[in-house]
Amino acid sequence: MRKTNIIIFFIAVIVFAGTFLISLISFPSGNSSRSADDNKFHPLTMSSHSTFKVPDSGIHTLMGKTEKQIRSTLGKPERIDPTKFGYRWFIYGSATEKYLQVGIDESTNRVTTIYALGKKLKTNPFTIGAESQKIYEKVPISDEVSMNYRGTKIDFELNEEDMMIRPLMKFGKIWAQLNFDHLSDRLIGVRYMTSDVLAVQHPYSMTYQGELPEAQSLSDAEWTAVNQAEDQEIFDISNVLRMRFTKKMLTWNKDAHEAAYQHSKEMKVKDYFSHDSKWSGDLKARLEREKINFQTAGENIAAKYPDAIAVSLGWLNSVDHRKNLLNEEFTELGVGSYQNYYTQDFVKPMIP
Repeated sequence: MRKTNIIIFFIAVIVFAGTFLISLISFPSGNSSRSADDNKFHPLTMSSHSTFKVPDSGIHTLMGKTEKQIRSTLGKPERIDPTKFGYRWFIYGSATEKYLQVGIDESTNRVTTIYALGKKLKTNPFTIGAESQKIYEKVPISDEVSMNYRGTKIDFELNEEDMMIRPLMKFGKIWAQLNFDHLSDRLIGVRYMTSDVLAVQHPYSMTYQGELPEAQSLSDAEWTAVNQAEDQEIFDISNVLRMRFTKKMLTWNKDAHEAAYQHSKEMKVKDYFSHDSKWSGDLKARLEREKINFQTAGENIAAKYPDAIAVSLGWLNSVDHRKNLLNEEFTELGVGSYQNYYTQDFVKPMIP
């Protein structure tokens, strides 16, 4: 019995250590896929909530609407951001608790995804800012979710981190991913997606039988546009989160952006992942190269997240990255994205 207990103890230590290291390097926990030819499928085990019903009103009712209808309902967007997934983000409510991204498919010209971050948006039956347990009491959540995508059977397998931070549920004819801040145990935002978008992004570990949609191939010019769009989205989301946690909002620092961009690009091209580089040095060296005089600075890096929304949620839920994101000392931010590699450089400039 003593030997058994010792073995169990060491297994627990190893699992904890592995989990700790993964949280520090900021890779997404599950976007891998495996062909069903070599793997066993898991049955759908979504819990039953007989009282749950999709509300007749709310942000989710914009799904499927045309661009014309969106403009009529929400007005002219503040900007339109390209993506690598075949839809364009219409951005509304920057720097407010009405922040909203509406994704309109480029081929059908209809809404296929929505990201609702602002607390003042109608996301019923979910309440942004509510405790997770109160939300789980209302809606069906499971760690195994299945769907059919144009003849392909897909089984998503959500791990412990997925269930804690980004659980997925069927929401009528669409899907809803709930984004939680597990440190405060509050709902941060809600992502709505069609099955097409979910199949393309597949943000969880999964098994499948059939064919998956191919990733869109982007030209250099298209990648540049997507990188710049994700920079701005990360900046916007970061400021909304800071505002929510009563921190002063940051201003854009173009020189810090350049330092961040060059670091993301170098990590991608040189195929490494670290704050320190044998080519360009550490954060201090990179900021000084851009002639940034600063009192204090910090950096967040991440890789292989599907988009700006996902990486921002990942940083918020990592203790060390969160410290930078919500640090009261920082006053300026530069974001640099490069083909799924991401860097945030926070600074407090030297007072002249």
